[in-house]
Amino acid sequence: MGELDALREENAGLHRAIGLLHEISVLVRSAQELAPTCYALLTGVTAGVGLGMHRAAIFLGEPGGPLVGMAGVGPSDEAEADRVWREIAAERPDLQTLYEAGLARRANPGRFDQRVKGLEVDPRGGSPIAMALRRGKLVHAEGEDDLDGLLHLPSVLAAPLRGQRRIRGVLIADRRFEGDPVDDATQRVFDLLADHAGRAVETAEQFERLAREARTDPLTGLGSRRSFDERVAEAVAAALADGPSVGLLMMDLDDFKQLNDTYGHPAGDRVLTEIGERMHATLRPGEGYRYGGEELAVVLPGVRPDTLGAAADRIWKAITHAPVELPGAPPIRVGCSVGGAILPGRAEDAESLVRAADEALLRAKEEGKNRIRFA
Repeated sequence: MGELDALREENAGLHRAIGLLHEISVLVRSAQELAPTCYALLTGVTAGVGLGMHRAAIFLGEPGGPLVGMAGVGPSDEAEADRVWREIAAERPDLQTLYEAGLARRANPGRFDQRVKGLEVDPRGGSPIAMALRRGKLVHAEGEDDLDGLLHLPSVLAAPLRGQRRIRGVLIADRRFEGDPVDDATQRVFDLLADHAGRAVETAEQFERLAREARTDPLTGLGSRRSFDERVAEAVAAALADGPSVGLLMMDLDDFKQLNDTYGHPAGDRVLTEIGERMHATLRPGEGYRYGGEELAVVLPGVRPDTLGAAADRIWKAITHAPVELPGAPPIRVGCSVGGAILPGRAEDAESLVRAADEALLRAKEEGKNRIRFA
């Protein structure tokens, strides 16, 4: 090959690389959350319309700790590889289609993905993953630890995922089933992709953290008011579509203003924190919420009219059974008024369900507080 032909081939390769990075960027921008972001990146690495590596995986970790497998894409053996490649050759899907198919398989992951997820890699070890992390640069066909056969060392690529301030993890890929050498151009594009991937992963982690904070009340650890509104709407829609009934408990800690006035707001915060812990110990995930101030709520999908009372009594006892211990102050016994409602029943939509439970709560307080009443 002449020098001019070599330059043309290199130029064409650069154009393909730029196009691939653009396509992957489009997928990543639509992903937002961490798992879809990982699958978007891995699809670009493994797809024939992408880099064409056979398998790829992402490992993430915190400083000083192990790297943990987040996701893997690719066949686990030659038979699966042959089947997958025949399907792709017949259908010729684009990168977007392959990505969407990968997301759809998350509920039933392949064997390679199963092996990768949760796998811990010692950053001090001899695997290509650990070496790329320590060196902070691309590793190709190096390393002595194949992680019990997970990696194909003769063709493996491993590159650090760089965030703004630190390396977030490592992107790895190999060509296990054909053993083809990985040329210099592919190595360069893989390294560029890993550099882009590091920032994408960091952005997805920040998005998930902010979303989690928006859904969680920081003082009690219960769901936020926003999460409550979304959950009630979701549960009511399911119930109205011939799904299971949904019960709602609205609760108010009695005389909470007096507690704050007597012992101070830090003591009030400590009480709310303790009550949140008691609710966490009693409820399933997604059932308990801080509605606002000292008002709490519990959403109970699937509860029946004949079991709502027992559920309310169990939760009320969990909150009130023992005083809250405070440093430098006498134990505080907390009372709790509860109002309950169920749909279908006295309510026909989310708004009327909340209103019915609120009215029952008001009646509990009017009748002496620290008791349960139902719509």
